[in-house]
Amino acid sequence: MVKFLGSLISVDEAVNKATRAFKDLVELRIIEKTVWDALYYVSAEDILALIDQPRYDRSAVDGYAVISSDTTGASPTNPAILRVKGYMSPSSTPEEYVVRNGEAVELATGAPLPLGADAVVMYEDTNRVGDEVEIYKPVPSGANVSRKGEDYRKGEVLVKKNTLLKPWHLSIIASTGINSVKVYEKLRIGVIGTGSELVEPGYKLSSGQIYNSTSVLVKNYVETLGLAKGKYYGVFPDEKEVLREALFKALRENHLVITTGGTGVSDEDVIRDIVDEYGEWVFRGVAMRPGRPTSAAIINDKPVFLLSGYPVAAWTGLEAIVSPTIYSILGLEKPVKPVVQGILARRVPNTVGYRSYIRVTTRIGPGNKVIVEPYMLKGSGILSSLVKTNGYIILYENIEGYEKGSIVDVILY
Repeated sequence: MVKFLGSLISVDEAVNKATRAFKDLVELRIIEKTVWDALYYVSAEDILALIDQPRYDRSAVDGYAVISSDTTGASPTNPAILRVKGYMSPSSTPEEYVVRNGEAVELATGAPLPLGADAVVMYEDTNRVGDEVEIYKPVPSGANVSRKGEDYRKGEVLVKKNTLLKPWHLSIIASTGINSVKVYEKLRIGVIGTGSELVEPGYKLSSGQIYNSTSVLVKNYVETLGLAKGKYYGVFPDEKEVLREALFKALRENHLVITTGGTGVSDEDVIRDIVDEYGEWVFRGVAMRPGRPTSAAIINDKPVFLLSGYPVAAWTGLEAIVSPTIYSILGLEKPVKPVVQGILARRVPNTVGYRSYIRVTTRIGPGNKVIVEPYMLKGSGILSSLVKTNGYIILYENIEGYEKGSIVDVILY
């Protein structure tokens, strides 16, 4: 039975171990969703364009379709005068008019270019006089024209397989006439809170009790990834059989389970005993702060992440271990979070061999420089340290810290 965390592994090693152990345990069904309800699902195939976009040369402005050579030398004092044959809207077809030398067709933005025309003169450079238009500025061939296939060509891959579908992906899919797409079902993640001292929000506290906030953080965090759906099963006392029953139920109903609390080494931390008896450890403890007890295991052929019951430590486990592992086992690139550089307002120490995640606030200082103020160097249970900050800096294992005045990268929430 594992009673102590023992030798801790690095953050990178933890992610790699979890990825290798979990990759073949998670299988997502392929389902079909319309472009109206496929947001934040992952595409299960390459999606190809069915048409050219635009389908034809079209006007990029309001103006007049012309033959460019008819405008050569045009100026306010010597305008080119062309006869206007008619008007075309975006719903017109190119064959509606044929433009010949000395002629023009009035166009709305998005209207197809009539046959024979090769450029568009903007309204601002013209003056309409009855059935004629005066052109005050010459235009080259192709001016103010969006070419056929300029956006994409028929048969082109619009969205690659394993893409997390966002509004712009669904829009371009719809633009080629596709109404439904094949996607992977959302990753189902069960969340279980452990600890006899925990009480759900909304109930009255007794002596020695605290509210269960960490499970709330975990369930909502995994859903912010977009590709997962969290299901909360409740908070359970430190009683082995009660917790085992709840855990096994969550394992049956989900692809992956996350537990909070019970990751320490005391006799009350019974989740450890359940793993020892019914599963196998992938790793037990990570050299990071906060979140050192973060662990991973396999129970009943299902992945399980075991996070600290302290909310900030749990957040670190989610950010550093759980999130990148999920993206990796699903074959997705982890999104790049926004980063700003700033000047550290005071020294931040680190213990060599540990990777530390320090919550910070940023502000604009003299000379419009970004000043980075560490909010709290310790305190894995101080939830307000996440609320009152807007990002974090990482102190990697090989450094003793950053001195005041150092330029640091701030990863924004």
